[in-house]
Amino acid sequence: MGDVRSLRLPLTASSRLGPYEILAPLGAGGMGEVYRARDAKLNRDVAIKVLPPAFAADAERLARFQREAQVLASLNHPQIAAIYGLEKAGEVEALVLELVEGETLAERIARGPLPVDDALEISRQIADALEAAHEKGIVHRDLKPANVKITPQGKVKVLDFGLAKAAAGDSTSPDATHSPTLTAAATQAGVVIGTAAYMSPEQARGRAVDKRADIWAFGAVVYEMLTGRKAFEGETVSDTLAAVLMRDPDWSALPAATPPAVRRVLKRCLDRNPKTRFHDVADARLEMDETIETSPAVAAPAASSPRLVGGAGWIVAAAVAAIAALGWWRAVSAPRTPPPPRTAFAVAIPAGDTFAYDDTPVLAVSRDGRRLVYAAERAGTRQLFLRTMGELDTRPLDGTTGARGPFFSPDGQWIGFFSEGGRLKKVPVGGGPPQTIYEGITAQRGGTWADDDSIILTTDYAAGLSRIPARGGRLEPLTKVDAGKSERTHRWPEALPGGEAVLFTIGSTKSPGNYDDAKIAVLDRKTGTVRTLLEGGSMARYCPPDHLLYVRSRAVLAVPFDAKRLQVTGEPFPLSEKIAGDPSSGIAYFAVSGDGSLVYAPGATEVAESKLLLADRKGTLTELPLPARQYRFPRFSPDGTRLTFSIGSGRGADDEVWVYQLAGGALTRLTFSGGNFSPFWTNDGQRVAYVSARTKDEGIYSRPADGSGTEQWIYGDYTARLPSDLSRDGKTLLFTHPSNQLWVTTLKDKPSAEDGARGDAHMLDLEGFGGVFSPDERYIAYSAAVGGAVSEIFVQAADGSGAKWQLTTDGGFLPVWSGNEIFYVKATQVRVIGAQTKPVFQAGPPRTLFEGQFDLRTMPLRNYDVSRDGQRFVFVQGGSVLTTREVNVVLNWSRDLAPRK
Repeated sequence: MGDVRSLRLPLTASSRLGPYEILAPLGAGGMGEVYRARDAKLNRDVAIKVLPPAFAADAERLARFQREAQVLASLNHPQIAAIYGLEKAGEVEALVLELVEGETLAERIARGPLPVDDALEISRQIADALEAAHEKGIVHRDLKPANVKITPQGKVKVLDFGLAKAAAGDSTSPDATHSPTLTAAATQAGVVIGTAAYMSPEQARGRAVDKRADIWAFGAVVYEMLTGRKAFEGETVSDTLAAVLMRDPDWSALPAATPPAVRRVLKRCLDRNPKTRFHDVADARLEMDETIETSPAVAAPAASSPRLVGGAGWIVAAAVAAIAALGWWRAVSAPRTPPPPRTAFAVAIPAGDTFAYDDTPVLAVSRDGRRLVYAAERAGTRQLFLRTMGELDTRPLDGTTGARGPFFSPDGQWIGFFSEGGRLKKVPVGGGPPQTIYEGITAQRGGTWADDDSIILTTDYAAGLSRIPARGGRLEPLTKVDAGKSERTHRWPEALPGGEAVLFTIGSTKSPGNYDDAKIAVLDRKTGTVRTLLEGGSMARYCPPDHLLYVRSRAVLAVPFDAKRLQVTGEPFPLSEKIAGDPSSGIAYFAVSGDGSLVYAPGATEVAESKLLLADRKGTLTELPLPARQYRFPRFSPDGTRLTFSIGSGRGADDEVWVYQLAGGALTRLTFSGGNFSPFWTNDGQRVAYVSARTKDEGIYSRPADGSGTEQWIYGDYTARLPSDLSRDGKTLLFTHPSNQLWVTTLKDKPSAEDGARGDAHMLDLEGFGGVFSPDERYIAYSAAVGGAVSEIFVQAADGSGAKWQLTTDGGFLPVWSGNEIFYVKATQVRVIGAQTKPVFQAGPPRTLFEGQFDLRTMPLRNYDVSRDGQRFVFVQGGSVLTTREVNVVLNWSRDLAPRK
């Protein structure tokens, strides 16, 4: 028996390749000879595909092939022929594959067209195989009848998944009918990979491809089964490629018995524009499933063959059958088929998990409605959890610790999210490590993945919308906050299908934090124009085909909407479902799939679970012995012995101001009228000033820090001005105007209600927020968004001379000036810059002191502080959570909206 190392190709019977004995040749192609072999170790027959010598001699090409083969080996599906391993003997490289008995689909078609029912059943199994591979991010790239086997039992096996990309180099043939794979530099754009008659237009043009190329090939294979002829063919490879690029298939060649739904599927699969082609083979499979299930000839085989069960694991067993009958959420129905009924069920959140309170949506649903992702905390750790059709359990996504604001890619294969350290990331739904797209996000306020494979997001508190390619790259501003129109922020974008328009919320300067005064707008990306759709609401989401959902007054409303004209076409009306929406913090727990099904968290109660932490310069934390409550805006007294803070929801009627003694732990309540928050000390430490949103006579007040004496009104009209610092002499107040401008006012010696107590207020030439004085009050440090995108730290002379310095270039916000240092926060990092003001201002480079998980979602008000000696820090950790324990799913929900127009 000869060893393969002593033989020249082709191999002969009785040759050995490692533990495999060659039995007989099976065939040959562009990727080499294929043999039947016997696995002596496992006592089974396998297929051995020996790679061409030129291929095996190319070290770089071979290494790439080995890496791809390892990925392909992860496929485990009854309709996919498995890869068992790689075998090397001398200069021979070979793949060990599952041996599939039976004839190829090409051999079956050579005998003539298949009956419609047989073709549909084979099509369904091919689609099952493609769907399983696509879920793992694997694209076949060379789907054709010759790569589909039909076993003697009638089961389908798809061969050579992804090997065209892995091999990237085959011989050519003038026969376009059986032309081998055309290749070039397989890992780069400009590749031509695929067989000419089944190649998508983007493949034929040498462009980068995704799973939509497989959907095109799937349509070509189904067409060929039904007609017995190729959808695209010519005398040469060039003629065939010309047909792919320029000519439509002969639709009249389809048999008369072809169901209308199948004709529609074929036209959507063979759409030359990949944007309007089916984005997921599941869409084609679902519509074909309806045809199969209503056909007596195939009903029995379809029921007995392996199939994905829609809805398994989402609901209790009694509901599984109902979801399976619906074909999971909703496929497009044939014209004469009555629409499926509205069906509702609940998805239980695993015990111990809690929705993560956030300023971005905490849940999202894929466009095809097959996957749900939500941000939750498990055992004190926040991360993303995925629920997929057919899976019994919710699956945590590895590498998503600290994730916020998840959103799906249009094809449902990726989830974008915001992460710790100011990062934008994406993670594949099939598993794998997250990839960083961008770093330097100061305060995320929502993101969306557009059809042009870009992500549109908000990166800062006061920023407009920006765009970045999903693969990473340069941040490109799309909108700019217009202070002249009382705009404060642009946030919570939602890309409309097609990617040419984006819904978003414009926060108003009239009442910061109250999004009942916000506007819902749409950006036309082709023209760059912004149009207001609704006034009074936020968090708009598109509900196909013709509605918007949005939040107003802690409720979710619907309004008719024309997505083509980008216009609201009717009056808003409330929904019957009790959906959790909190516009005061920008939270809304609902999402809508592309088929108009609704996913939402039912209304829930907020529970306070925050705590106050002290930290030293090394980041060593000490929790203050206080009960879990909603703490906000802590501030050290000038001598560092006390803290003042507010307890409550923040700008709510329940907020009150307290003082805490660090030594001894005495806690004193200062206010009792409600709506009091954001306290700050006078320089002598004798009084505490605070903002009051009381029903009558709102403004800024102060009272003795020990709780004695009377309250004093020191300034009025808080709603237009949020104070950030008070001068050492107590006469000058620095505040952020809702127009994102810094203002100062000189307080009167004896303010009173009679004279208005407004002092001499004027605007500084500073666009920013969160300003603080230097200890000698010669300079002001503040945060400002650069280019409408990322906030940075600036210093400017307080005398209006115009001298100005930018201290950071990689993000930062909410500075505190203590001694000769300026402290600030960048995402989870606490940073410091050495600074001196005499004889002139000079600053050193930023450096990081420590990292931590702190609640900093209160901008432009600062939710942390630094002692005057720069040695201690106080932070709020935690926040509010929802007691929701389920997610409700309503299939075919949008059909009930039509009568409400």
